[in-house]
Amino acid sequence: DGRIVRTALRGELNEDQMAEAMVGRELTDMCPAKRPSESEDTVLEVEGFTIDNTVRDVSFSLRRGEILGFAGLVGSGRTELMEGLIGVREAEGRVRINGAETQIRNAEQAMDAGLVYLPEDRKEHGLILTLDMRHNLTLLALRKFKKILIDRKAEEAALDKAIEEFDIRAPSRDVLVGNMSGGNQQKVLLAKIMLAEPQIVIIDEPTRGIDVGTKQQFYTFIHQLAEAGHSVIVISSEMTEVIGLCDRVLVMRRGRIAGEVTGEDVNEDTIVRLAMGLAVKGNGNG
Repeated sequence: DGRIVRTALRGELNEDQMAEAMVGRELTDMCPAKRPSESEDTVLEVEGFTIDNTVRDVSFSLRRGEILGFAGLVGSGRTELMEGLIGVREAEGRVRINGAETQIRNAEQAMDAGLVYLPEDRKEHGLILTLDMRHNLTLLALRKFKKILIDRKAEEAALDKAIEEFDIRAPSRDVLVGNMSGGNQQKVLLAKIMLAEPQIVIIDEPTRGIDVGTKQQFYTFIHQLAEAGHSVIVISSEMTEVIGLCDRVLVMRRGRIAGEVTGEDVNEDTIVRLAMGLAVKGNGNG
């Protein structure tokens, strides 16, 4: 934030101390305190979902206001599962949103059903790096700004709100998104998908490639989404992220759900053992 917060000689700080100085708080406090959803309303039900050889017979549900984590090793099928849900990949199985069976064949149908996806690779699949913030922000929900022509004034107002709400920092409003920092690119992408007013938000690797200070902001954004009644699915390879953010965690292995963990079982040992196909200590599950 433009201030020198600590000065030390070489060797006087370790990596954790450097990170804490950047964040301004203990790393263990980076995620907001968990407030599990008390709603019993099920907003998403997936049954027997299968995608070629990458995902096989996956079933799960998601409650209103819940943050549901998907953990697993690289190649476990987490991203492929979510791409199937939004229609990017061909899939077999049943999907119900708010109890109604839903057919989703493409991203537009997913958005119409209240389901949006923040992709793992924001530069390749989430943003157009050669355009400015305004054009990127409104692209997904462009029909909201379309009369006979695009309502430029409404677009600018939406950008004003996004800059304030998501603390987007850039030298000017006209800067190309490709010239922004990774953290601010991710904020633009989150603002873009939220402009579609979704009920269910899928976020794949939410803090990959962003600095430690912006990570803490993103964790707060995710909790605020859940507290506002959105249902959130978080896919992450960072164990501390899954443990600190999520109310409930599904662990995938070789395209299947290897197990579900809740409460005190949401810990590194249990998640890693399920991801590797090992028996979980204390209950004999594998």
